[in-house]
Amino acid sequence: MKRHLVVTLVALSSIMTLSINVAKADDLFGNPDAGRAVWQGAYIGAHTGAGLGTAGGLSTGGTVIGLHGGYNFQAGQIVGGGEVDATSSQIKNNASGETFTQKWMTSGRMRGGFVNGNLMTFGTFGIAASATNYTNTYSTDVSKIGWVYGGGVEAMVMPHVVLRGELLRYDMGSASYKNSIGQSVALDTQSNVFRFGISYKF
Repeated sequence: MKRHLVVTLVALSSIMTLSINVAKADDLFGNPDAGRAVWQGAYIGAHTGAGLGTAGGLSTGGTVIGLHGGYNFQAGQIVGGGEVDATSSQIKNNASGETFTQKWMTSGRMRGGFVNGNLMTFGTFGIAASATNYTNTYSTDVSKIGWVYGGGVEAMVMPHVVLRGELLRYDMGSASYKNSIGQSVALDTQSNVFRFGISYKF
């Protein structure tokens, strides 16, 4: 996990540094790609998808739906910015008599990408929170804080309309829940979520 976080942070730092250098060059010499799709600005949108994961020894899966919004800065072919999202989740296990559910997830993330025509590939990294419930005779609700990272592709299909597909990895760490005899059990929660979304760029 630590290795993935370090690699992601280094990549995003490099992208942001390059963005600043390209912006300075554009200010001095002008931007020769004025006809390229403009990604800079605020945007809001909605997303849906599905995820697979684990909670301790339990396998989980289900659908997600939510809202997102953010802001992009653009310098030539380099785009950087930030995004927040809130997602309702039905990622859970299907075992009878023992259920674990991720009820919702939210995150605040940095994004960095590279533009090619009307397409942008991007990486993302940030902090996530999730509300979970484990029921096995006892019912335990726990809110967890962890990391989220991943990447995806966006396509600007109209001047203000952007479609996206992305894969996000949520690593929410371990928390204690009560088992069927009231003892504490530690469940480590991880999810891989694929989301399709649409955004309106202002």
